[in-house]
Amino acid sequence: MNRHHTPYWSTLVYLLIAGLVVVAAGGRDQELVLFYAVAVFVSFLYGLLAMARFSRREGDGRRVTVNVIGSVLVASTILINLRRGYPIVSIAAAGLIALGLYLLWLRRGRPRGVAMAEEAMEHELGEEA
Repeated sequence: MNRHHTPYWSTLVYLLIAGLVVVAAGGRDQELVLFYAVAVFVSFLYGLLAMARFSRREGDGRRVTVNVIGSVLVASTILINLRRGYPIVSIAAAGLIALGLYLLWLRRGRPRGVAMAEEAMEHELGEEA
């Protein structure tokens, strides 16, 4: 990371992965949509599920209902797209990325909130210097 907490190596890794996906799809835009659309919908699904959980904790039944209905609709879209085959690769890649982020979170001591995560990173960077 640089002094602005930008993980510049991850930008390079993302660029390489995106290049591999383009090569795997043969540069055909409709094939690329299959890879990326499912990853986007998975993100939507987990966002909606998180909001449903938050709304439930807040005791807002209307918002829980809206978020659950949205989650069901997005999950249905994902299942329909999975029948095409390629999106399974996208979901597997998203799962690996999520696992990596989870393991990093565990390694940092499960920080709660941005302030604690930044503090842990600054502490770690201080030890390396």
